[in-house]
Amino acid sequence: MLDLFDSYPALREMQKVPLFADLGFEFTAAGDGWSEVTLNVRPRTHNLYGIVHGGVWLIIADSAMGGALATLVGQETKVITGQSDFRWIRPLRGDTLRARGSVLHRGRTLSHCLVELYDQTETVVGRGTGTYVLLDPE
Repeated sequence: MLDLFDSYPALREMQKVPLFADLGFEFTAAGDGWSEVTLNVRPRTHNLYGIVHGGVWLIIADSAMGGALATLVGQETKVITGQSDFRWIRPLRGDTLRARGSVLHRGRTLSHCLVELYDQTETVVGRGTGTYVLLDPE
């Protein structure tokens, strides 16, 4: 059986970005036009109040949406965030935060994605959208 990175080598390259290891998140599932990123919450992801920092939520959301696009484009195509919008819906319960990104529209140079974040109880805790610029290899 092929693993996730055999099917989508661009995700393997994204996973190598040091920020993934620093914060402790990884791609855990993907298919054509979607990807999931899972974070196991730990103290380094917390803000001064002891909860997951809002910026960490955004990094996870952006990575899931960018990963979704990466499943549809060539490994050499650069997927660059152009704009994103995010809403926190409810507090995170448990020690796992999972983001599922999906492609709403893939254009030649601009694409649009959606993301939903789930807590350990599979409750939606956040939603967002993003616009991405696709740059062909030079």
